Amino acid sequence: MDRVTFKRIAPDESRIYHDGDHVGDIYRQPDCLEPGAHYYVVHLDEDRRGPVRVHDRARVREVAERLVRTHPLW
Repeated sequence: MDRVTFKRIAPDESRIYHDGDHVGDIYRQPDCLEPGAHYYVVHLDEDRRGPVRVHDRARVREVAERLVRTHPLW
């Protein structure tokens, strides 16, 4: 079974693991258009689709899991 897990390595950075292998990162960035707000960048290794910006923190896991499941090379 495919399993996606996460590990926080810094206050604004987490790693994404797929079946125990490091496959990408998540970064929290300040939103310059909304002072005090943040958005999240989900970036998978070797993904030609590029990074994805997520504004709703509650959706970060869902988006990361979907990107891993649909990765064009895996």
